[in-house]
Amino acid sequence: PRMVEYGLSIATPLATVIGYDRTAELANEAMRTGKSIREVALEQAVLPEAELDRLLNARGMTGR
Repeated sequence: PRMVEYGLSIATPLATVIGYDRTAELANEAMRTGKSIREVALEQAVLPEAELDRLLNARGMTGR
């Protein structure tokens, strides 16, 4: 769902891989531009797309 994909809290799992500061930078950029965390992370080539898919999987985070 769009609300989940564009919510800033979806970025939380990224902190374990790229660190809190870098994750916060991505979240701030997403908020500033209206883009999703995934869009910003892909644009900035933070991680490979497959790794972002794994980390930003809302269903995986909630078990639903």
